Amino acid sequence: MFKVWMIVIAVCAVWAPECLALEPAQPEVSLTEMVLKVGRREPVVYVPRAVPATAPRPSQQAPASQTAARKSPPSATGTNSLASVQQRHVSHPIPVARTASQAAPARQDLQSPAINGPAHKLSTAETVSSYGSPARMAPLKAPKTLRAGASPRVKAKAMFCVDCSSNRVVLNENGSEPMPIASITKLLTAMVVMDEMNLDTILKVPADIREVPRHRVGIKPGDLLSTRDLLHGMLIESGNDCAEALARAYPKGGRDGFMAAMNRKASHLGTTRTKVFTPSGLDESVILGRKDGRTLAARKANTATARDVALIARYAFQYPLIKEILSTKSYAMRSHNDKPRTYQLANNDRLLYGKLPIEGAKTGFTNKAGKCIVALFKKENREHMVVVLNTQKHFNAAEKIYRWASEAF
Repeated sequence: MFKVWMIVIAVCAVWAPECLALEPAQPEVSLTEMVLKVGRREPVVYVPRAVPATAPRPSQQAPASQTAARKSPPSATGTNSLASVQQRHVSHPIPVARTASQAAPARQDLQSPAINGPAHKLSTAETVSSYGSPARMAPLKAPKTLRAGASPRVKAKAMFCVDCSSNRVVLNENGSEPMPIASITKLLTAMVVMDEMNLDTILKVPADIREVPRHRVGIKPGDLLSTRDLLHGMLIESGNDCAEALARAYPKGGRDGFMAAMNRKASHLGTTRTKVFTPSGLDESVILGRKDGRTLAARKANTATARDVALIARYAFQYPLIKEILSTKSYAMRSHNDKPRTYQLANNDRLLYGKLPIEGAKTGFTNKAGKCIVALFKKENREHMVVVLNTQKHFNAAEKIYRWASEAF
């Protein structure tokens, strides 16, 4: 048999070499048939009958025949495209990295209302519009190494500064410890209002508005004020009464629903240790029970880390209207009653009246929080967000940190 095979191969190589080249493999045939085909100069190539192979497991190497099939180009005269050839031979699809437009949709809980229309869904991945939710921030970079003894001379419980242009933290002192943030809370309140409430809706001030502790704009029970004006009163004069009026008018559950929306918003922005109980930043009074005929009460403060405050403020400043209000020095609120009242607002942010390149700031104070501030500075193409929690001189502290950061780096 071996000699017969050698004769067949020799005859094929000498007499009919074309029968060995580029021909499809034939099914198994007898030796006699092969010899007769060679005699008739008919091409023939003998291969053993193929044994069906099971699909390789992800951890196993594919057979050599499949590997060769992936690499070999399709026939020019064939009807199969390259895509179909690859699809037929690749048993396990290869994951493909998604582009920004193909990424999985972001959570759709953030909403953006039209000025004169109903709210519509807006994902956090979308770019900011006039009344839209801002795009996601890139992760912060690690702080730069400071020279020995180099730091701003500021006394505070926590300080944090980020160079927004490079997204690099340049100062972080106790920035991961939750602390009371007082009226800085109103930045979060403002974002929820703009996301989920119509700014031109006229709201009626509740009858018990005078019970809200100071600081107040002084709006009266029964006043008819637009959501937009109440937003100005809350941010320019830090009016606690304006914040409460907005929260109680929330169309999805009143004040309780508004507080739930604020905490959801904080979570969606990426904060990790932020918890709020009031829309104004005042402490929430909680009744614990009664003992010996006395009512036992406690106060819960709105808390966040300095890092979280910087993140919240960076998002808030991407809302054009919030940024505009925070840089406004004065504004007149006018009610829509038959006998309208006018409330003159004046911004107490001392940084706005100096020579620093301030874009806007939000201050806060309670007995627990001390004096707090978050401020955005912009000079040419560089932006610095400064956060100071629980200090005695918040304006001076913010100025010192900004000057130090802009000169040291």
